[in-house]
Amino acid sequence: MIKDRISLRFIFALLVTGFSIYLVFLLNTDGAPRILLNLLTFAGIYGLSAIGLNIHFGWTGLLNFGHASFMGIGAYVTLLLMPHAAGREGVITTTGLPFAAALILGIIAAALFGLLLGLPAIRLRGDYLAIVTIAAAEIFRLLVRDLESITGGVYGIINYTENFQQYRPSFIDDISDNFGFSPAQAWVCLAAWVSILLTVLFLKRLSKSPWGRALRAVREDEDAVRAMGKNAVWLKLQSFMLGAGIAGLSGVLLAFNYGSLESTVFVPLLTFYVWAIMILGGVGTITGPIFGSIIFWVIISETDRLAYILFENANGQQLAGVRFLLVGVLIMFLMIFRPSGLLGKKEELLLDVK
Repeated sequence: MIKDRISLRFIFALLVTGFSIYLVFLLNTDGAPRILLNLLTFAGIYGLSAIGLNIHFGWTGLLNFGHASFMGIGAYVTLLLMPHAAGREGVITTTGLPFAAALILGIIAAALFGLLLGLPAIRLRGDYLAIVTIAAAEIFRLLVRDLESITGGVYGIINYTENFQQYRPSFIDDISDNFGFSPAQAWVCLAAWVSILLTVLFLKRLSKSPWGRALRAVREDEDAVRAMGKNAVWLKLQSFMLGAGIAGLSGVLLAFNYGSLESTVFVPLLTFYVWAIMILGGVGTITGPIFGSIIFWVIISETDRLAYILFENANGQQLAGVRFLLVGVLIMFLMIFRPSGLLGKKEELLLDVK
């Protein structure tokens, strides 16, 4: 019976996701492949980030509202370790590590930041932990903005995409020529979805291991975990590190998709989006954020269309306002009519913060 319910949820999620993608083609007769590629690229990157957040909240019940900082740490460390140009003068750094080495160190840096943040804060619960993570994210954003000599400040980092694009397979260029979209973005999109596939396979295996079951048990009853001889604090730290590392990888992909990295990228709005995606897909599920991310970005893409209809020559502020409004309405309706999301269970949203 339980397997049947899970299968029905999965089929329902597939149908809703498929219909959402169909709407993109239906509403965009001109340039649909290009729009779909852009949508799938952002859906893959944010879906990967939401999987990391789901480890924090869905698996171990940690309220992390500073997820953007983990993405930012991964992105900045990776880019700064490779050849790039940064700052107002565009100072060029011609030496650096190969892409693979820089990426691994960027992911490790994000995981270690999770450890450093978790050591003093992990004993906190509920709202108190959320406040600490928000503060950490803002401190990171302000440091990135002010350390112009290192991070490029508000002028950002540029001239780094070739470090990744040099590995682009030739078949992507052929497909891009046929459909008229950017081969650079297609390569980022492919990398994002391959990363999701590998992450899901790893987490599926991990969730069935004794360590994975202990990690989930922390959310349900910390005292019971301690009674079994497990260190609940260390388990939560490991969860923080794992989720932060996955977020760091998504941050790197986001930076390569943009082509330039500025201090305004990793803002609280990004964390807000990732939370919306996780809730939409289903808290505590492994594949839920993937479906949630696709549907979310379909909504966002059509929100932009609505903004241009409501406001002639809509500017960025008006566009952001409409996005905020519709995302807020989406979360409100989800909490009322389907609090478990597409694949989740209602119990996963209940958090013991005593």
